[in-house]
Amino acid sequence: MFLVLASVCLALVAPLLTSSAQADTAPSAPASAAYHTSTVLLGKAQVIGSLYQPDTPNGNQSTALLLTHENDDFIGSVPCVQLAARGYTVLCVKSQYADQAAADWDSLALDVSASVTYLRGLPAVDKVVLVGWSGGGAIMSYYQNVAQNGLAACQAAERLDPCGDDLGDMPPADGVVLLDAIPGIAFSDLTALDASVTDENDLRVRDESLDMFAGRNGYLANGPSAYSQTFINHYLAGQAQRENHLIGQAQKTGRQIGNGNGQYSNAAPMPVGRDSARLWEADPGLLSHTKGKYPVISPQHPGGGAPQVVRSVRVPSADPDDNETWDSSKGGFTNSSFLSVGAIRATNPKITADSISGIDWASSNTATVDNVKGIHSPLLIMSMTGHYWLVPSEMYYDNAVHAKSKQLVFVKGATHGFTPCTACAKTPGAFGDTVAETFNYVSSWLQKNYGA
Repeated sequence: MFLVLASVCLALVAPLLTSSAQADTAPSAPASAAYHTSTVLLGKAQVIGSLYQPDTPNGNQSTALLLTHENDDFIGSVPCVQLAARGYTVLCVKSQYADQAAADWDSLALDVSASVTYLRGLPAVDKVVLVGWSGGGAIMSYYQNVAQNGLAACQAAERLDPCGDDLGDMPPADGVVLLDAIPGIAFSDLTALDASVTDENDLRVRDESLDMFAGRNGYLANGPSAYSQTFINHYLAGQAQRENHLIGQAQKTGRQIGNGNGQYSNAAPMPVGRDSARLWEADPGLLSHTKGKYPVISPQHPGGGAPQVVRSVRVPSADPDDNETWDSSKGGFTNSSFLSVGAIRATNPKITADSISGIDWASSNTATVDNVKGIHSPLLIMSMTGHYWLVPSEMYYDNAVHAKSKQLVFVKGATHGFTPCTACAKTPGAFGDTVAETFNYVSSWLQKNYGA
């Protein structure tokens, strides 16, 4: 069910970054276009979307791009505006969930399905491409996997929360773009758990030998921390132990409810606290470079340049105060929502400068690392070297073995929000206009794969 509510005319002039003197600049759509927006309601949940359409017909409007997130409002976000400014039809959807901990993964997939169906019904649209930014990469890769491979993709025995049968007839998109996508909701939450917590009922009970914010363990408050491999291994094992305990708690509560012995008839509160304690946010030496060589977009090489081992330029970002405060948007789970988006098995997790291992990616429907295996359409992966998803992005590329075509490229000095990382730059302006660089490249890829 779709309902158009209103229309507002907008005009945007986005800066053009590239110059004719740069020989490796890929051809791109104009970075300046006038467009208008219409508000629509989508699907049974009547989620709110904003449809961006060019005022003047052009060669790009037949390609429609879809963006959403598990708990964020992408209307007016950087990718929506930048892609609309290049003449594409863009639908940006506000999640029906305000908090990640309240999200139901199946319902999010159905919202994507309704959005794809809506775009396919527009007379000017010929192709639909999913654009997954940040957590949106997790839901978009999941959606395309299930849409292209059926229920077997999300009802496998290893899944902690198998999907429902109502996901069986979702229309696949024609392609997927992942923009600094996370490895998965559950993995992101797992690796943020404070491993020093030993009692979920009293978070003050802690194992001080696993305190990542203690100087004796390698933490440096005013610079890059440097943890020993021994501490890293013990810390990750503590996170896995805590996660597995939470999974067991959620499953036990679910069984009690199913047997009529629960305190509630539908779901029970299951808060998770002290969950802002990722090692690599304090120690930039972790997840710091790729194994292989890939193009890197920069002001000197807007088309990517010669492939190279890609190195992160990020600075430390861990804040112990964040770990001490309660964040209901991330920790206010119920037993069912935890299994839906927060649960993933970790057998023997290991994280190094260029790898992540020991994670049972197939146990979670939210795992981008696993879901890309089922993508058969063209796939573009872009990662920002001013942030920390560089190594996972290489994992997506390696795992996307069935993609019709695939490409991995990095944007030098860009943050997770696409802007230049000023704290990472040795000289002011060294990274140029990373926003324009990123979306000029996306547009070039779209034209190559879906242009008239």
